[in-house]
Amino acid sequence: MVLNKGFMVIMAIFVLGAVLLTDCIGGTGGETELEREAGVTDFSASANEEKAVAGEEDAPVDEEEVGESQAIATTSGTLKAINAVDGTVTIATESDNELVLKITSGSKIFVSESLPPLTQLDTVIGSKVSAEYHAETKTVMVIYIQD
Repeated sequence: MVLNKGFMVIMAIFVLGAVLLTDCIGGTGGETELEREAGVTDFSASANEEKAVAGEEDAPVDEEEVGESQAIATTSGTLKAINAVDGTVTIATESDNELVLKITSGSKIFVSESLPPLTQLDTVIGSKVSAEYHAETKTVMVIYIQD
């Protein structure tokens, strides 16, 4: 019987710890100060309910804008040139075409899972690449370079 009581005490402590860690006791349901600073957004049902209670409405969405924002293209080939001054990369595609893409602050360029600065990419010219970019603006979203 003593062993059974000890087991029950351990289980009770475990359950209490789980409840406290998941904030089931009565949290505010909103973001904490640290989450707001880190850019974490709560998309749960409670956030939607708060929005409905506040009486806010979504702005109308232009269907043409949605189509443009979703026009994403992919390509693969060989990295031919990098122009750090203009912020462009040139890719020789597998169909023997050259594709010049613009790099913005939102672009990500991975070299073997690392994100080097644009000025250090001269050493990977001639490497195999695959890229995702906005087809309309020729702006890079992600480039993966195989080193």
